[in-house]
Amino acid sequence: VNFCASGEPYWTVDIGAFFVKRGQQWFWQGEYQNGCEDLGYRELYTRWIQYGAFLPMFRSHGTDTPREIWRFGEKGTMFYDTIEKFIRLRYRLMPYIYSLAGMVNLRDYTFMRALSAEFESDNKTHSIDHQFMFGSSVMVCPVTKPMYYNANSEKIEDDDKNWSVYLPECEGWFDFWSGEYYEGGKEITKEYPIDIMPLFVRGGSIVPMTECMQYTAEKPDAPYEIRIYAGADCEFTIYEDEGDNYNYENGGYSMIKLSWNDKNKTLTVHSREGKFAGMTERREFKFVLIDKDKPVADSENMVYDKSVIYGSDEVTVTF
Repeated sequence: VNFCASGEPYWTVDIGAFFVKRGQQWFWQGEYQNGCEDLGYRELYTRWIQYGAFLPMFRSHGTDTPREIWRFGEKGTMFYDTIEKFIRLRYRLMPYIYSLAGMVNLRDYTFMRALSAEFESDNKTHSIDHQFMFGSSVMVCPVTKPMYYNANSEKIEDDDKNWSVYLPECEGWFDFWSGEYYEGGKEITKEYPIDIMPLFVRGGSIVPMTECMQYTAEKPDAPYEIRIYAGADCEFTIYEDEGDNYNYENGGYSMIKLSWNDKNKTLTVHSREGKFAGMTERREFKFVLIDKDKPVADSENMVYDKSVIYGSDEVTVTF
């Protein structure tokens, strides 16, 4: 977070660590001699995948042991399923993530943001160094303690799966997974098993998502899922370009601004600005409103409130 605040927005880690085992050099001090066969390493890697899914660049890389998903179990087992879940979530969030990248280029923005930068008046955020904002809407709270296994597959007998999160003072917060609403300005402690990393969305946010894909350009005209987290007026601009060249440097991109009026419960999809070669001219937008009285039944299989086919002209949707 400090690195990004200094002016370099594209920071990341080698997911899974670079020195997993113990080597001859003084710096090669890993704890997992059996690599991905060690259940302790599997848990660490899984939590690291969760964290890495919310970094500017998402890359699994390192030494000593393989990192393919099938090395961590098989479908139906907790580590495999969780790794798959968060890789899929990364791809589903691509409209949000790529739009943040557009803001980096056009507005000198950063993906990772210290809580104190977003909530300066809340003094409690000034000393929090284990949570961060991913853009201005999503708060990421990585779990950094083992809950199931230590190194050498040593089972942890204590069944405490609790993790504490501080929710800064603002219009309120929504649990990304359940839609449960929380007032800001307090700490909460909940159970977070291996398949859940604490993620909270700020009240007064618009988060665009899409379908899961095997690669980013697999479904260029896939519908967009627009999640509106009520609580305050807000805006978000969807940024799009060709995705595989530098034409954006010469104006080859488009932007679609979304505006939420919290009092009137209306979302306006403004007229598209700009264009680029191969641009999707018409796309289905599926909307879902999440507020205090309407939690999410299933964050991975959303039930939509409204949908429209968006071309380029302004559309207003009332909830």
